[in-house]
Amino acid sequence: MGKINLLSLTLKEIQDSFAQHGLKKFVAKQVCEWIYEKKKLSFYDMSNISKANQELLDKHYAVSCISKIEEIQSEESAVKLVGKLNDGLSIEFVVLHQDDYNTLCVSSQCGCAVDCKFCLTGYAGFKRNLTVEEIVGQIAHAESLGFPIRNLVFMGMGEPLLNYKNLRKAIDILTAEWGFNISNRKYTISTSGFKKTIQQLIDNEWYVNLAFSVGCTDPITRQRIMPVEKNNPITEVSRLIKQYQLLHNRQLTLEYTLLEGVNDNGLAMKGLANLAKYLNAKVNLINLNPHRNIPYEPVSIKKLKSAQKFIRDQKIPVTIRYRKGQDIAAACGQLGESIIKEKA
Repeated sequence: MGKINLLSLTLKEIQDSFAQHGLKKFVAKQVCEWIYEKKKLSFYDMSNISKANQELLDKHYAVSCISKIEEIQSEESAVKLVGKLNDGLSIEFVVLHQDDYNTLCVSSQCGCAVDCKFCLTGYAGFKRNLTVEEIVGQIAHAESLGFPIRNLVFMGMGEPLLNYKNLRKAIDILTAEWGFNISNRKYTISTSGFKKTIQQLIDNEWYVNLAFSVGCTDPITRQRIMPVEKNNPITEVSRLIKQYQLLHNRQLTLEYTLLEGVNDNGLAMKGLANLAKYLNAKVNLINLNPHRNIPYEPVSIKKLKSAQKFIRDQKIPVTIRYRKGQDIAAACGQLGESIIKEKA
């Protein structure tokens, strides 16, 4: 059997596993402190662990799960991290520099099966769900490389809620006091809108900051650019999200990627405003980050500002998500180049 990766285990699970090798509970706590507080991903860097225990741990356990990480620096306050998983597949995740902290854009899948036509990850195709340790490992590796992370946005490669079980456990580890201790208010999960997974959130009473990718409120246009619409009509998904939002007090975000000549006209903006009012949501406007493999173009800055003004005039909170990392294909909707290269 292969090594057990500690990034996939809760503290209790680590303690139980260590006990099988005669290790006391305090050793598990020491190891977690080294991983999550001191950002060390090698047992041999854990100086208060005896040499004999370091060797035992290294024989049976692993911490690192992403290798050959390449740091690609952007001139737009972003760093794209590209690493290899144990099976040879590539993963991309992005550090976004804010004024005095960093946000990590986390991937939940290798590739994506949702196939939104304005997203490069969908073009790259779906490989598989990421494991718990591969999700947690993105934060662990970013921290170990010297990027302290305060906020998490699950907006990288993949549809997070289609990897529900692994995502839930990963977030339990990330928010645990013995883990990264990230506040429950400091992470956001993006979704393109699946009835089944929104219902899971309701049934499990798992209340998170949710960001709903709208695309367009007109079903015909939406299905053209977001095939998820066919089996998950926006009217039905919106009703479920409304039900979910009534169960907690976290404001919903509507993500709206503007595509020239597709979803940028007055009627489309009215539809977006009406949906925001119905869901009591704020709106995040995203101008398309173009790529040679995406068949759409961004709107002009004038049109982007006009859309913002229209939404704001409806008394709806609205922001523009300005690009970060477009020059290195790390901006919203641009992740997946490493997978495309592997396919070539």
